[in-house]
Amino acid sequence: MPPLTGPALWTRLVVIGALWGAAFPLIRWLAFHLPPFALAGVRGALAATAVLVFLWFRRELPGIGRSVVVAALLLGTLNGVLPNTLMPMALQRIEAAPASLVQAAGPLVVTLLAAAFLPGEVPTRRMLLGVAVGFCGIALVIGPDGLGGGTLLGAALVFGATFSYAVGTIWLRRADRGPAAALALAQQAVSAVLSGSLALAVDGPGALVQPPQVWVVAVVLAIFATAVPLTLFLGLVTRARAADAAMVGYLQPVFATAIAAAWLGEVPSWRVLAGGAVVLAAIWLVTGRR
Repeated sequence: MPPLTGPALWTRLVVIGALWGAAFPLIRWLAFHLPPFALAGVRGALAATAVLVFLWFRRELPGIGRSVVVAALLLGTLNGVLPNTLMPMALQRIEAAPASLVQAAGPLVVTLLAAAFLPGEVPTRRMLLGVAVGFCGIALVIGPDGLGGGTLLGAALVFGATFSYAVGTIWLRRADRGPAAALALAQQAVSAVLSGSLALAVDGPGALVQPPQVWVVAVVLAIFATAVPLTLFLGLVTRARAADAAMVGYLQPVFATAIAAAWLGEVPSWRVLAGGAVVLAAIWLVTGRR
């Protein structure tokens, strides 16, 4: 089957980018109410429940074979526990817009990893130029003021989550992963169990005693900014080139910035916007028609 291109690819990317972009302001708000491990556990548990209900209504509950179990254990860590814990830590120190722009480095990291581990996806000079341009944009987003204090640490934590996602994307392209729906469900279940165990050990059950509005935002995060886009992305990554699938990371900042400005009042500075423009220019170089 040829890889997705054109409108079919872009429709999926925009929908996934919008939903995942909303996660940044949602996590930013929740990070000041729930400890990181507790937030990761709650997000995983609610998302797993949402995926389970969705598949049950569609009568698509698949059998979970050995390949899905192995994949879920790895992806539950790479795409679940690690980023779901690192992002709340980061968003306690950095606003939603710059955080989403740092994570936009995803296609850049995937391009470099694909060159090393996917023989059929050797980057061209134009793609490598795009990688360089993209990292310059990330540096502009962080800015000279971010070289000290919480901003740099926050950006480093976001990049750690981004690298973890990129490794998961590359592994998905190489591995026997099983049905996307089964993998989405199992991945979130693994993430919930691991993160929940850490939360109970580190924070105790008292961390989950929260007012109703916290749980409303947590449910929105789990369903609309986690379960739905994850299921869509796992289906996309099996049909698109690795760099094209990771391109969703470039679209997230647009929605993250708009929602953060409207809901949280976090209007980005001109430097962050300029850096974002540079990062978005890199998408054209990395993923444009070659």
